[in-house]
Amino acid sequence: MVAISMYLFAASVALVAVYLKYLYRRRRRDEPPMVPGGLIWGNCKEFGEHAVRFLHKSNKSCGDIFTIRLLHQYLTIVMDPHSYDRFTREKNFDFDPIQKQVNHNVFSFELINPRKMLKEAGKTVRGHYMNNIMQSFSKYLNETFADISTKDILGNLHEIPKGGKWCTSNLRVLTARTVFTSLFKTIFGNPRPEDTFEPMSVFENFEIYHKYFNYMWLGLPSSLFPAATKALKALVKQPCSSDLLSREDLSHYIRFSTEYMLNCNQAEAEIMGHNLVYLHVNYNTFRVSFWAMYFLLEHREAWVALSTEVQAAIDEKKQYCSNDEPVVFNLEDVDSLPILDSIVKETMRTTSGVFMVRAIAEDTEFEMENGQKYYLRKGDKVAMYPPALHKDPEIFEEPEQFKYDRFVDATFYKNGREVKNPVIAFGSLCPGKRLAITQSKWFLMCLVNMFDLELLEGQSTCPDSAYHGHEILPPKNDVEVRFRHKDSFQTLSFE
Repeated sequence: MVAISMYLFAASVALVAVYLKYLYRRRRRDEPPMVPGGLIWGNCKEFGEHAVRFLHKSNKSCGDIFTIRLLHQYLTIVMDPHSYDRFTREKNFDFDPIQKQVNHNVFSFELINPRKMLKEAGKTVRGHYMNNIMQSFSKYLNETFADISTKDILGNLHEIPKGGKWCTSNLRVLTARTVFTSLFKTIFGNPRPEDTFEPMSVFENFEIYHKYFNYMWLGLPSSLFPAATKALKALVKQPCSSDLLSREDLSHYIRFSTEYMLNCNQAEAEIMGHNLVYLHVNYNTFRVSFWAMYFLLEHREAWVALSTEVQAAIDEKKQYCSNDEPVVFNLEDVDSLPILDSIVKETMRTTSGVFMVRAIAEDTEFEMENGQKYYLRKGDKVAMYPPALHKDPEIFEEPEQFKYDRFVDATFYKNGREVKNPVIAFGSLCPGKRLAITQSKWFLMCLVNMFDLELLEGQSTCPDSAYHGHEILPPKNDVEVRFRHKDSFQTLSFE
């Protein structure tokens, strides 16, 4: 009995020591206020249940900057949108450790000299490279639009519905068969018939793996999640680097990054891990496209407004081509459509879950836009959480509502001052955010040009707030839709 008592006493002392060393700390002078939380988990429960609601509540009680604790990690949150530029430019706020944490914890690899690689690789998704990518994406998208009416999900041919008959599908599956498949082929080229690394199987495993992303990012081992482990084993069954490099239609990004990593003598497993990170980033384009399509179907006035705008643009272009030629658009043309631009921005505002996190490299005096100064500790993390800004009722009237024309000729204010960056969907460092937005816009243009599409009666969904931290939130459930090709349309092409 005495031995048991001594054991329990020793265990208690050890637990207290661990708590005092890793979890407990006092607020120092001029540090941001700390949000009270649980003894072990800190603020994990409230943040996990509904991050936006929790941060708005903390904002009211603590002000525009405060510190929360997620397990053993202290995280200072900046809630002032006017301090965005100061946050992104602070040299002591370092993204490299965050990137390494994601790469290592979630995708099991490390990059050698990541800043150099990502700086150079990032050039391959901008400028003239972006035009090349959009041309490939447009080509593959037209192919998938033809396939969804002539093939089932397994790729088997079936009879094309005649006389305006409707096909039915789950919306998420429909978006995967079109947008995700087109993105996949644009990145990796056309898979060979014998490849198991092909769009729909990768999509299904990505869906599973992403459910556990936040847990693994925080450092929980993937072995705790058998479904994630199984999905990852399937995702790393990729063609080897030499096979990929032999493909003429391989993207410039994957070609450059693969050659770079080979020159650094990195292993095939690390190259495959990096390929998954890049696909993970592009996966957000799929999610934006899903939500934009859903909102267009839920708000028929938005579908009508977009269809009218796109048709007017097509009619203007048709003056310069024959009826049997594709109608050609370029980047400037796509960017000139205000309803389309507003729909995509409103979709990202409504469904964004991105967490802009930085590691604090040195003890830092951070000055907010209003002149207030706070001391932030080396070793902590600092973040801005755009979804909390996107749902701020002072910036956006009725922020929970989707309004397709919200961003048409609009300016937004906070504390009487214009908000320069009202929508922050992909963070400040993403080199491909313009490409992602353009791909989503192009998909919507082609969709309303070629198809009639409707939600089946009684079908609805909403973003799943349990996944805040993902760049774009997944839906709580899929919905069923019906679609059919329009009787007459002219194919669109990007140049």
